[in-house]
Order: sequence, then structure tokens, then C-alpha cells
Amino acid sequence: MTSQGTTYKRCSCKDPVTGKQLGQRCPELTKRHHSPNSWTYDIWIDTSTGRQELRRGGHARESDAKKVLDQVRELIALARDDIQARRRIGDFIWEKTKRGGELPPADDVRRRLGLGRDLGSPEETCGDAWRAWLAGKRRARASYARNLALIGDHWLLPVLGDIPLVRVGGEQCAAVFERIERFNEEIAAAAVEERDPVLPGDVRRQPKYVGIAQQHRVFSALRAFMNHQWKRAHKIPFSPVYAVELPPEERDEAQRWSAAEARKFLAATAGDPLGLLYRIVVLRGARRGEAVGFRWAGTDLDAGYLTVQRPILQFGGKVAEGRPKSGASARKIWLDAATVALLKAHRKAQIAARLRASSAWQENDLVFCRDDGSPWTPDYVTHRFRSLAKAAGVPVIKLHEGRHSAASLQRDAEVDPEIRRKTMGHAEMAMTSHYTHVEAEAHRAAAEAVARLVEGAGS
Repeated sequence: MTSQGTTYKRCSCKDPVTGKQLGQRCPELTKRHHSPNSWTYDIWIDTSTGRQELRRGGHARESDAKKVLDQVRELIALARDDIQARRRIGDFIWEKTKRGGELPPADDVRRRLGLGRDLGSPEETCGDAWRAWLAGKRRARASYARNLALIGDHWLLPVLGDIPLVRVGGEQCAAVFERIERFNEEIAAAAVEERDPVLPGDVRRQPKYVGIAQQHRVFSALRAFMNHQWKRAHKIPFSPVYAVELPPEERDEAQRWSAAEARKFLAATAGDPLGLLYRIVVLRGARRGEAVGFRWAGTDLDAGYLTVQRPILQFGGKVAEGRPKSGASARKIWLDAATVALLKAHRKAQIAARLRASSAWQENDLVFCRDDGSPWTPDYVTHRFRSLAKAAGVPVIKLHEGRHSAASLQRDAEVDPEIRRKTMGHAEMAMTSHYTHVEAEAHRAAAEAVARLVEGAGS
């Protein structure tokens, strides 16, 4: 255990013969107003290099030395019985008090060292640690953070929330997925018996069967959380999540339109307010949020491209501006000549709509927007896509499968694989301020090749 420490007075007067400080041997030490006097605190602390004596002086009054000593004790107490945390705190104190440095408040130390509320304390529950970990995900995409929060609320916290973090083992982690299976069985039985399922503790708005793909999402979130507590925060000796084994995830292959089906859909939707947006999704592979969030400021129709900068995303009923999914997603989307011509006409029509709307116009600089300048709701764009596909007489696919169709069309048009990856925003690459002339020509040629493939397909 770390000692409680002590304080004492020292003197900086020097022996006239040896030149060394007299310290506590100074005959004037007990005199109250002897100016070279100062107070020192002395305490043994645990550090990464072993137990060391922390001795810091220079305090004018005994109360000053005692105040700092109390602060040292308070910081050490944060670790409770966790020797690893105690050593980390000891290293922190040693470095901060060098050359007269001051110690920060205990709350700041908790935050800086990732100690949580009570590091090593059995009272810190898994729920406490989860909420602290989730709050720290400040750089995560809003959609990812929201999904993590839902996974926690629906599946992790109902089972693990009240269990002390240090006591969570493989059995407790497995119980998360046993609960999911019980819910699935009850939902299936209720469907056969034509009744409402009875699901104690279910906080979801609507009971739904949880497939193996979603169970893997739950497992992934639990793994990321437990690995953080193990490898980064050092609150647990190992990650218990690896005791859980799930069946392999098997995804159905995404549906894709052929060139003929894409041509039929684009012809049927040419006059729809969202027809041009869908054209860019199906031919060039833009994601939903990217297409809804295209800005004129990132558009160069003379060069022939749009830019992915600030996608518009939807989380439940909330619409918000996001950022590109990855570095590769922040890209230029090159267009064929026909699409460029349609966008120029669309731009003129939008300017006329803005003049008609007058003060009612909402200036968002959006390429695709409603008649008052407000953004299209991403969910509406999805629902409208499926309705138009049904009306056009083509297979009804998901909007994201329109993006898959774009990838397939590029392959069928024999577009270079590197250009395909960059167009779809999948490749990792260094983003530069501008493309070279040769690369721009290659992208434009790829856009034209896909357009020719679709236009030349039979109806």
C-alpha cells in the first residue's frame, strides 16, 4: 500500500565550509520568520519503475504542503485496489510535480487517464462503463454512434447493465445472445398462434425477429466495448466476449438491374422530380446520403463532376448533415455528357423555382431539393425509388442495390477496376486537390461507357 506521507520544514541555508544545504540542521530552522525556510511533503508512491519516494519542497507554509499532499492522496485513491492504475497515476503525479508543476483536479485525471468513474472498484457496473465508453465516441459517424446506442439499450444493458464490470465473463456475454434467441422463438410462436408476443423487458418499439446478421452486429459492438476495457482502459484482465460463438453470417446476394432494366427505369422516371438523382445513383453508384446532399458549390459541370462533401443522413425521424463515410468516399463523381446536360437544365429550372418561392426559399445550396429549397428526406427518397421501380415494371430493389447495379454496369462496360473502385468510393487513396488530366479523362470515359451500355440495351 502507498504510505500516507508527511510534511516537514527544511532550510536552504548553506554550510559556509562545505557549501551544502543545512536542511533540518539549520540552527535558525525553528524561527518563524527565517526567510530561507520552506515546507516539504514526502510520500512513497507506486510507479511503473517500482515504489519511489516523492519529495517536493518549496512551499511557504505548512498548510500549502499539506494541501498538495492531500491532493496526491486523493489521486492515488482513484485506483482503489488496482495496482496497474495506481502505477499509472503514480507516473502521472511524478511527472506533473517536477520543477514545481501543479496537479490538476481529480476529475481531470480521471478523464485524461481514462479511469472512468471508479477504476478498479467493484461498484463500477458494466452499464456505467458502457455509457462512459459511448460518450467518448465523439469522432464516430452519427449513424454508427446511434446504432451502438440502440444495441446497448436493446440487448447489452438489459443483461449486463447492473453487473460489476470486473465480474462479466463468458457466461454473462453468452446470456445476451440467449435472450435474443428466446425472443426469436417467442416471436415465431406468436406468429403461428396469431397473438402478440410476450417479451419481458423488451424496449424496442416493435418486436422483430433478430437474424444472424444483426446478431453479428451486436457481437461486434460488445467486442469493441470489451476490448477497450481490456486493452485501453485496463479495467479487466481479458475480454470475455471471445467465449461466445455465433453461426457464420450469410448474406443474400444483392439484387442488381441489368442494363436493359436500368434503361427502362431511367426512361420511366425521367420526368420525376427525383429522376435525375436516381440516374446518378444507378449509373454512377452514389450512396443515398451522398446523392441527397450534393451541393452546387462542389459541382463543376464544365469539367463534368459532382463532389461528395456533406451527405444528408436520416436516423429514425431525424435528418442531419454528416460527413463522408471514409476518406475514399470524399470523392468526385464523374458524369456522362447526357447527365451533365440534364443537370444544366435542372439548374436553370431550380433557379426559376427559387425566384417563384421568393422569401419562402430555404437556401441550402442543394443540387436536389424540394420546391422551397429544403432537402429531400432520405427515407422518402428510398420509398419513392421502390414505388417508381414497381410502376416502371422492373424488379423492385432497394435503393442501395441501385448502387450495386452501378458497380455491375461498370464491370459490364469493361471499366478499368481502379476507376471502378474510385468511382464507388471503396479504394483507400490519398485525396488530392485536383485530378490529373489523364485520370479525369479516364473517369469521363468510364461514365460514357456505362451510359452507352444502358442506352444501347434493349427495352
